[in-house]
Amino acid sequence: MNKIQKEIVKGLKETSKRLGRSLKRRDIPRLARKCYKYFGSFNKAKKKADLKMVNVRISDFSNRVFKIDKDMARIVSYLTFDGHLYKDLSGFFLSSKNIKDLENFEKLIKKKFGMRGRYYLNSGGGGKFKTHKFIIFNKKLCEELFKLGVSRGDKTTQKFNVPKWIFNSKDFSREYLKIAYFCEGSNKEEFGRTPRIQINIAKSEEILDSGLKFMNTLRIMLRKFGINTTKCYISNGRLRNRDSKKTKDIKFRIDIKDNNKFINQVGWFK
Repeated sequence: MNKIQKEIVKGLKETSKRLGRSLKRRDIPRLARKCYKYFGSFNKAKKKADLKMVNVRISDFSNRVFKIDKDMARIVSYLTFDGHLYKDLSGFFLSSKNIKDLENFEKLIKKKFGMRGRYYLNSGGGGKFKTHKFIIFNKKLCEELFKLGVSRGDKTTQKFNVPKWIFNSKDFSREYLKIAYFCEGSNKEEFGRTPRIQINIAKSEEILDSGLKFMNTLRIMLRKFGINTTKCYISNGRLRNRDSKKTKDIKFRIDIKDNNKFINQVGWFK
C-alpha cells in the first residue's frame, strides 16, 4: 500500500474502534469516497483494514439493467438537473426541498436497478426550507450512467449536452424534458397576466457558450412537439461563495400561445 492508502486504512480502523462496530458508508462519507478513489471500492478498503463486511454492494448487473428506455431517460434527466454524479464516480445523489420528490426518484431507481439508497435530511440550503438528499454509492452503476451521457462533478463548471440517444428519440426527448421542467422549470403567474413557463440553468462564465448550446438543444427538442420558445437570456451573474467563480443564469420561456401545447405534449406537473 502507498502512503495515502495506509492513512485511509488507519482512519477506518480508528473510526471502527471508536464506534465499536464495523463501518458503513454513511458513517464516513468523505473517507468512503477516498476508499473508492484509492482502493476501487469501500469494501476493498475495509478488507485491507481487517474489518467485517456488511451490506456488500451489487457490482454484477445484468445487461438488461442498462437498457435504454423511458425510465433511463428520466434518470439521466434527474441527475442532469437536480442530481450529481460524484467526480470520482463513487456514487450519485438527487437533492430536493421536497422529500416526496426524492421518494419518487427512489422508486424509479429501485424499479430500474433494484437498488435502495439512503436519505440525508436537512443536508444544506439556507432559509426556512432545507435541502434533502437521496444518495447511492455504487461505482459500477455510476460508470454506466457516465457512459450514457450523465456528466460528473460540478455541472455548473462542466461542459455537456443532451445525450444523442435521447435527442434522436421523440419519446425519450419527451421524458427528458418533462423531468427537466419538473426540476428547473417555473410557471410564473403575475397578476392579470398569462402564466409564463420558463426554465433556467447556471453556468460558470468561462463555459457560458457550452451552457447556451445545451439550452438551445432543449429549444430544438421542444420544436419536435411544435412548441416555440423565446431566445435564451443571460443574467448579469453572481460570485459563488465557495470558490469565487462567477456564474450566470441562462433561461428561456415557452411562447405564451404554446403554453397549452406544452402542457398537453410534454406535461407540467410541478
